[in-house]
Amino acid sequence: MNARAENNNGFLLGLAIGGVVGAALAVALAPRLAAELRRRISDAAHDVSDAAARGYRDASTRVAGAVDDATARGQQVRDDVADAVGRSARGIEQFAMAAKTNLDSRRS
Repeated sequence: MNARAENNNGFLLGLAIGGVVGAALAVALAPRLAAELRRRISDAAHDVSDAAARGYRDASTRVAGAVDDATARGQQVRDDVADAVGRSARGIEQFAMAAKTNLDSRRS
């Protein structure tokens, strides 16, 4: 039984020493680990914020370009329609004048 008691004592002594060393390391490293973790989280949040801002700027630029293109096309269509209406009005006016001239010449 002596060998067994020595093994138990050795195990308990190792357990106690391991606990003390582990606790000492945890106390010694915890503030640095926490500070490092806070720094990493802050850096990651900053990176995500920068990426979101870049994405927003890129999307805004693309939308502004599309709006400018649509506006230019709309103005061109408006101008083309106005020209077509003007030509049609002149054609109708000429037709009406010709019809009036023919009617006046028949009466005479």
